[in-house]
Formats: sequence, C-alpha cells, structure tokens
Amino acid sequence: MAAGYSPMAVLSLAAQQDKSKLASGDAWILLLDLVYDSLHVRLARNIEPINFDAGDGNGMQTYQPFNFELTIEESSSAQLPTVIISASNVMRILQGYIEQYGGLAGATANLYVYNTAHPAGEPDLAYSCTVMKTDCTAAVVSLSCSALSPMRMLFPKHLYRANFCMWVSNYKGKQCGYTGSITNCDGTYDGTHGCVAHSNAQRFGAFPGIGTNGIAIASQL
Repeated sequence: MAAGYSPMAVLSLAAQQDKSKLASGDAWILLLDLVYDSLHVRLARNIEPINFDAGDGNGMQTYQPFNFELTIEESSSAQLPTVIISASNVMRILQGYIEQYGGLAGATANLYVYNTAHPAGEPDLAYSCTVMKTDCTAAVVSLSCSALSPMRMLFPKHLYRANFCMWVSNYKGKQCGYTGSITNCDGTYDGTHGCVAHSNAQRFGAFPGIGTNGIAIASQL
C-alpha cells in the first residue's frame, strides 16, 4: 500500500476548499457511532453535545462530548492499515460496554467528520470499520479496527424483489424519503403500513415488473 495512504483521505472538492481557508468560523468535528447489535454509543470529539443526522435512517441524534482520538497504523507489508480509536477511560464508561458486550469484538465503528456549518447534511468524510480487539488500561481504552469484512456485506448491494421495498431497512432515510409522523413501515406497497398508507407510493423500492411466478430452470438435453 502506498506510503501516506489514509482510508479517510478523500474529501469532496467543496470540503477541500473549506479546509484550505486561512480562517473560518466553522469547526471540523470528529464523530464516532459505535454499533453493536442494537447498541449505539455516539461520541463527539468536542466539549459540547453535537446534534447530527448521519443519514442512516435514525434521524437526528445527539453525540455526547468525549475525549477520544484517531490514529492510523500502516504496515510495510501488503496489509490494510489499522485504525486505532483511543478514548479516555477515567470514568470507565466505555469499559463498562466492553465488559457487558464481550469485548465489543465485531462491532462496527462509524466515523464521521463534518463541518458545523452543515449539521443536518451528509458528513464531509465517512468511514466504517470493524472492531477487531480492545485494550483497556486505567487511563485509556483502545479499539483496534480493520476494514469491514466482505463476508458481512450484502452482495449484490440490493435485493431486487417484486413486492417488498428495499428501503425498509433504512426507513425515513434518503432513499425512502418519508418525513411524516408514522413510526413504522412493513415494506409493502398497499399493506396496512405500506407506501400507500404513507402517501409515499412514488418511493416504493421494489420492482413489480419482474413478476412473482417463481423461477424457471433451463437445461440442455
């Protein structure tokens, strides 16, 4: 891997221009969303809480101020870099989660860098990695993370079905587009809690034209 490479090195053109300003009244803040099953630990490298919508379908969430930092260890061999997240352990907050959830091995660490001028928009940088191991001392908790395993990813990215919406797993996300008061969706077109009931039929994420008559197997005799 080329020297100096970082998995978070790609910035949009607008973000690069803003980063290169000599002076700015807007801050760049690093956010961490540590996900293990239904657990979300949302932290902000800041002195005040940050409200931010990561576009993951969970809407605006509060990231609590916390002392942590990010470093990237690169190997001279042909290996992926390791992302190290080091956080304060003075209050034993993260250590409590680590002990409760079996070391948090396999958890997903979602890292976001965003500019305070755009708190509700997409982050300027977003990177996800998998926690491989954790180390705790009296002062510091270290999470060693690697790239997400392809064995845990859906491939192809989307399932093409005739009568079930692919956006239901990211309800109220950007693709779904629903912003109303209904709190759940059953993924159907005209079901009790489907897209029609949401007045959102134009965003139905399925493909009725592919048919529902099963499969056909062709063989050469």
